[in-house]
Amino acid sequence: MTHRRKIAFLHRWIPAKLSILLFLLPQIQIAQAKANNDESIFLDDVPVVLSASRLTQPVSEAPVAVTVLDRQMIRDSGAWDLSEVFRLVPGMYVAYHADPYFSADSTVAYHGMVTTTTSDRMQVLIDGRSVYSGLFGGVNWSDLPIVLDDIERIEVIRGPDSASYGANSYLGVINIITRHPSDFQGASASVSYGTSRTEGIFYYGNKNGNLSYQITASERKDNGEDSMIHNPTSQVTFWTLNKYDNKNIQTFNFRAAYQASATDTLDFQFGYNGGSRQAGEYNNFWPASRTTDNHFEMLNWRRVLEGGSELTVKAFHTEERVNARLQDSDGFSNGDATFKRDDLEIQHTFSPTNTTRMVWGGSIRQDVTYAPYYLGVEENQYLYGNFPYRLGRLFANLEWHIRPDLLLNIGGMLENNSYTGTDLTPRIALNWHITPNHTIRVGHSRATRSPSVYEKVYEEYWRAPNLYPNLPELKPERVKATDIGYIGKVGKVDIDFRFFYDDYTDLIDVKNHNSSANGNLNAGDALMRGYELQVKAPLSEQTHLTYGLSGGSVNSNDVNGVVYSGSLPSYNHNLMITHQFNEQWRGSFVAYQIAKTKFNATDYNPVLGRGYYVDGNRRFDGKISRHFNLDGHQTEVAFIIQNIANAHYFEYRHDNQFPGRLARINVKMDF
Repeated sequence: MTHRRKIAFLHRWIPAKLSILLFLLPQIQIAQAKANNDESIFLDDVPVVLSASRLTQPVSEAPVAVTVLDRQMIRDSGAWDLSEVFRLVPGMYVAYHADPYFSADSTVAYHGMVTTTTSDRMQVLIDGRSVYSGLFGGVNWSDLPIVLDDIERIEVIRGPDSASYGANSYLGVINIITRHPSDFQGASASVSYGTSRTEGIFYYGNKNGNLSYQITASERKDNGEDSMIHNPTSQVTFWTLNKYDNKNIQTFNFRAAYQASATDTLDFQFGYNGGSRQAGEYNNFWPASRTTDNHFEMLNWRRVLEGGSELTVKAFHTEERVNARLQDSDGFSNGDATFKRDDLEIQHTFSPTNTTRMVWGGSIRQDVTYAPYYLGVEENQYLYGNFPYRLGRLFANLEWHIRPDLLLNIGGMLENNSYTGTDLTPRIALNWHITPNHTIRVGHSRATRSPSVYEKVYEEYWRAPNLYPNLPELKPERVKATDIGYIGKVGKVDIDFRFFYDDYTDLIDVKNHNSSANGNLNAGDALMRGYELQVKAPLSEQTHLTYGLSGGSVNSNDVNGVVYSGSLPSYNHNLMITHQFNEQWRGSFVAYQIAKTKFNATDYNPVLGRGYYVDGNRRFDGKISRHFNLDGHQTEVAFIIQNIANAHYFEYRHDNQFPGRLARINVKMDF
C-alpha cells in the first residue's frame, strides 16, 4: 500500500473505529446510572454555554454541537488576529488576509463551501450583537472594535442555528462574549513588538457604588504579508507579488454596568475602530487610500422576574464607514461605503412547569447600505445608492426534561425580510444522558441565508430589459441539517464527537453569466457528510492537551461552473499542549494541519498549472511567558513565535501566502 493510500485509509478508518468505541464506552456504566434517578447526577461539572438555544445550558444539554474557547485558551494560542483563534475549532478554515479588493482581511469559514473571502454563510455576534455585514455578507475581522484581551470566552456553534439567530446562521454561529466591567478593577498596559508588528493597549476599570465601568484603548500597526511570494506558481509578474495589506488600527471601547435595583440591571457599550488600511491587487489596483471609521452603541436592560424568570430588552446602532480612493484601468474611482444597522430585541425567559424552560421573543431591524463603486451606481444617485433591508423576527425555544435522563429541545424562528419574504426555520433535538458522564444527541434543523445587498443589486442588474427581464427573484439559500453527537467524559478526558449530514439547496450565484442566462440564480446544491472530534485531556496537573479533528466530503451538481464538490477538506487537525512549569513560567505549543482544499476562486488556470485546489499545509506556533512582581506591579513577559518552521504556504488562493516566521515579545503590567 502506498503512503498516500495509507493516509487515506487511516482517515476513513479512524472515524469509523472512533464511532464504535464512543458508542460502547457508555454501556459500561448504564446499570449504575439507572440505579440512581436523581436529576442532579446528569448536571455534572461540565461547561455551560449561553448561545446554542438562548438558554443557559450545560454543553451536554445543548441542541447543537458547541466549541468553547475560554480566555486561557485564547491567550495560550498566541494568536495575533482575532480570526486566528478559530483555527482551534474543528471544521474551521482560516485564511490569512485573503480578501484582495475591499479590505485585505482574513477569511474564517466553517465546513468549506467558500465562494467569497468574507465567508457569508456564518453568523457572528459580539455579546449577542450581530456584526454580520450587509454589503457582501460575512465579517471584516480587522474592522471590529475589540481586542483579544477583552474577550472572556467565545462560543462557536458548529452547525446551522437559524432557529435561534435567524437567516445567515446558515453553517454556524460565533458568539464572542466580552469581560464584564466588574471583572477588572485598576489599570493595566500592554505593549507588543515583533516582526512587522507593533501594538499598545491600555485598560482601566473602576467601580463606584452600583456602577462599574471599563475602558480599553489600543493602537496596532501590521505590515501584513511578505511583499514577494516565495516559490510562486507562475513567473508572471502578478503571481509573484502579494497584496498591499498594511494596517493601522485604533480601537476604543467603553462598557458600563449599573445595578439600578435588586431586579434591574442596565448595561451600556460603546466601541470604535478606525485607521488606515491598504487593499489592492497589483494587477488591478494601486494601494487604496482607504480609511475606516466604525462605531456602535448598545444598551441592554435586564429585569429578574419572580420564579427565576427574566426579561431583557436590547437595542443597538452600528455604523461602518469606509473612505477609499481606488485606481483601476478606468482611472480613479470613489470607493466610499457606508453601512448602518438599527436593531431592537425583546426576550423573555421563564419556566412554564417544573420540568420545562422556555425562551421567546422578537426583534426588528433596519440596515441601510451605501456603496456606489461596489454596487455599480452613480455617486450622485442618492436614492439609488442607498439600499435598505428590513427584518422582523419571532423566535421561541422550549427545553423539556421528559425524565431526568432525557431532554427535548424544540424551537424555531419565524422571520420576514424585505428581500425574500417570510421563512420558518425549526429545530428539534433529543439529548439522552445514558449515564451522568455520557450523552447522545440527535438533532435536525432547517436554516436559511438571505442574499447580501451586493447579490440583490446584481439580481436587479441581470433583470434589465436588454438582458433577462423574466429572471425569477432571488430566494434564500436553504439547508436541512441532521447530526448525531456524543458528549462524554472518560476518566478526566472530555470528548465531543459527532456525525453530520447537511443537504444544501438554492445556493446563490449572481456573478456567473450562465446562471442568469439559464434563468436560475439559485441553481446550486450540495450534499455534505462528515465528522468532528474535539478532546480535552489533562496529561498531568500541569500539562493539558486540546485536540480537534474534522473531515468529510461534499458532493454537488457544480452547476454553471460554481464548484462546491471537494470544498470540505478530507481532514483538518489542530493540537494545543500547555504546561505550567511553576507559578512564574507557562508555555504552550500549537500545531495545525489541513488537507488540500478546493475553492471556487478566480485564479483557476489549468494552463499555468493551477486548479481549484490549494495544497494542504501544516504550521507550528509556540509561546513562553513569565509572571513576576516588579516594584509591586504584577507583570507578564511573553515571547511568541508563529510559523516556527518558516513554511511559505498558500491559503485560499495561489497569490495569498502566509508570511514566514513571525516572532514578537509582549509585556503587560498592572498598575
